[in-house]
Order: sequence, then C-alpha cells, then structure tokens
Amino acid sequence: MNISELSKLSGLSTPTIRYYEQIKLLPKAKRKANGYREYNENDLKQLYLIQQAQQVGFSLSEIKAFLPSNVTTWDHDILIGLLEDKIKDIEDLEQKLSMSKNNLRTMINAINNKPDEITCEQNAQRLLNLYYNNDKDSK
Repeated sequence: MNISELSKLSGLSTPTIRYYEQIKLLPKAKRKANGYREYNENDLKQLYLIQQAQQVGFSLSEIKAFLPSNVTTWDHDILIGLLEDKIKDIEDLEQKLSMSKNNLRTMINAINNKPDEITCEQNAQRLLNLYYNNDKDSK
C-alpha cells in the first residue's frame, strides 16, 4: 500500500508517517520503481501500536526505546517493567486528579454555602483567608 492508503487506514497524516519513519519508529519503507514508498500490513500494525502507546501516555522517545523494529527481539522483562511503570504513573495522576476534584467540590460548596449576612465580596475574602490559612498550616 502507498502512504496515502496507510494514512487513511491508520488515521495518521502522511507527514506524521514520514516523521515516524525518519526517527525510526517505523521501519524504512521499501521504494517502488517510481520512488513511491510501499508499506505493508505490519507497518499498519506498528502504527496502531504506536498510537495505543501514545494514548496511555508514552512519549515517542519512550515508545522508540521499547518498540523494536522486529517484534521477535522484544525483551519481555524490560517491556513488562515499562508497562508497570506507566501504570504507576497513571495511578499517581489519578490520585492527583481525585484530590483536585475534591478541592474544587469543597470550594464550590464553600461558595454556595456562604453565610446569608455577608456579600459575595466578603465571602470571597473569607474563602481567600480560609485557603491561605489552611495552606500556611499545612507547611
């Protein structure tokens, strides 16, 4: 298949495919007599694998480090270690996001439940003081 067909099937732009080939994430394409690149089914599978790795948070340099051009040369233990490390990164991010979500809910609750006798401006000042004092106390 040519690069436009590969682009259509993979959902990646042709410049992206050329870039992946240039940085050796994708094996160098064979050339037809007319100079056009010729790709095969394995190239498409490799692009899907790259996309899946990116979706779970791997950078291109990380993918390049663990994704050999020939899948028979994969080092099982290194690959498992990298995947487990990425799971740990995701779990850490989930924890941070959960804390951020709880902080936002606390702030919304504090804003919505202001004492009736104070203005919104006074409530804003009350919240600033509350968060400032809590932040100082936690240090």
